[in-house]
Amino acid sequence: MKNTLLLLFAIILSSTYGQRDPDAEYWNTFHYKAKAGMENKFIQSAAKKTRKFNSSPDNLIVTYKVTTGQNAGTYERIMPFQTSEGYDRDASDELKYWADNVMPYAESIGGQQIWKRESWADVNVDESTPPFKYLIKNIYVVKQTHIEYFARWAERIGKVMENRRPNSSRIMLSLVSGGRGNTFVSYVAFNRFNDTNPDFDSSWEDDYNEMFGWETFKADRRAFRESLEMIIGHQRESLELVEALLPN
Repeated sequence: MKNTLLLLFAIILSSTYGQRDPDAEYWNTFHYKAKAGMENKFIQSAAKKTRKFNSSPDNLIVTYKVTTGQNAGTYERIMPFQTSEGYDRDASDELKYWADNVMPYAESIGGQQIWKRESWADVNVDESTPPFKYLIKNIYVVKQTHIEYFARWAERIGKVMENRRPNSSRIMLSLVSGGRGNTFVSYVAFNRFNDTNPDFDSSWEDDYNEMFGWETFKADRRAFRESLEMIIGHQRESLELVEALLPN
């Protein structure tokens, strides 16, 4: 297990500081806020653009709306499953259409961000599943010297989640471009807040310790918390799928 974590640490460092990995999977995110009184026009125009340009698997976009926190009301457009070759694609027609037909009704928040999918942290992921209705988004800024501890907790708690939350899914991304270094985001996806999960006689802590050793839950959680930057190390938001902006 120690060797595995050291390997994950090396992989994360190389993805953060190296050139773009040609074999990796990338995700793009974009954030927009509708101008005052123009939300319906924004949704209508963005829906037309999405159906026109973003229905194919290699250029798919799914949109969620942030419902909690200081970013509430922001639309987060997520473009998953990208390859390095995709960034060489000529998107000038698509970008012009967006600028001419959608941006009159919206404001861009922060610009494009490019992420690398950390598949070692996947939990209950089935790429053929339709987009989930809800997301819990956790944003982490990790100390450069503590990435190993962050990764250990993320990987291990995911193993526990896999059994205890079979109707939920999790992916984790690391930021490649468009923000602060050592930034990670996890999306926990589900379709119902009042979901029916299996009943267990044990707790999450019990299961964790059973899998990884006596008292590892407390030790790993403490190391995870200490791995985060003090001021803005962790933010959490809730998002809801905007069905009107689905590509099909």
